[in-house]
Amino acid sequence: MFDERLEEFCRERLGGRPVPEDLRLLATAQWEGSGHPFEQFGITVLDPGAQHPLTDTSYLNEKERANPDVMANCAASRQMAKWLAAVAQEEDGSFYGYWLHPQQRRDRQVPPVIKVDTELTYWDLGECTLSEACLYDIAFDDDQLFERVAAELAQLHISVPVRSHVDLDVLSAVPDPGDMHQQLYYAERKRLGMPDRLDP
Repeated sequence: MFDERLEEFCRERLGGRPVPEDLRLLATAQWEGSGHPFEQFGITVLDPGAQHPLTDTSYLNEKERANPDVMANCAASRQMAKWLAAVAQEEDGSFYGYWLHPQQRRDRQVPPVIKVDTELTYWDLGECTLSEACLYDIAFDDDQLFERVAAELAQLHISVPVRSHVDLDVLSAVPDPGDMHQQLYYAERKRLGMPDRLDP
């Protein structure tokens, strides 16, 4: 049952790319009901059939849907969804995903992990595993919390080889996701016949 669900997850969320081992362990623990450490912080693995957060416009009201600037931003988000494989989400709607842009270097074991908040700000959490990225995000400069959650991850056989967020391997995503979204947004505004830039 869970093998089939992982296959579906691999196909729908990752475009057929292999599911990284730590993500596989997190997803399996969540779907089996035993749970994983990140759930206490409101972070859950997205189900295979869940809509990509960047393509979800259900929150827009009628006035917003009639606003070409808002819709230009939504169009940019839909294009960004092609390169950002959303795999986990927070309760407030922020989500984590792998940056799979074709310009991104492929000689690393895993692609960079990006967090996108509800204001469409893209946070580069580095070229590390999803577990390390989430741990970095929730613990940041709290070394005691970092070590506690790392120990809980170890019980799921997810190894975090460092003892503090400052030791994590952090390399930048290429191209920068925030810059890419902005380029797509202005390109869509231009396509709609709107000014190239917003008025100051």
